[in-house]
Amino acid sequence: MTFEQIRAVIIGRMQQWAGIPADAIDYPNNPQGPFSPAGKPIWARLTDIPGLSSTPEVGNGPSVRRTGIIVIQLFVPSNKGTLAITKAADTLVQHFEYYSAPEGPLDFFAASPSNVGDDGNGWYQVNLSLPYRAY
Repeated sequence: MTFEQIRAVIIGRMQQWAGIPADAIDYPNNPQGPFSPAGKPIWARLTDIPGLSSTPEVGNGPSVRRTGIIVIQLFVPSNKGTLAITKAADTLVQHFEYYSAPEGPLDFFAASPSNVGDDGNGWYQVNLSLPYRAY
């Protein structure tokens, strides 16, 4: 898969997630302009971090394996509790974990949460990291 194909699958899968309102998700270099979380009870930011590529097979031609991690940052207002952010993280895990994309050989693996806490800007943050592998 190409980097563009991987990007399209990741964004498409994120757009299918119904855990929070669609307008509460900030995508990379958002074509709709700067994202504003003002007034939102919960919001998310999606980032794809490509990893190392390898060539495990040469055969009739190189077979490239690409890896990476998607990081989904979840935010709720500080000092408002963690129930909403925990439920959102749970539904994201169910949505992405061990998903295999029918558009191409792209597989997601076990999700790992990171509790960041108060980000200093009035938001409580939890990050969800999901590794993937594409062929």
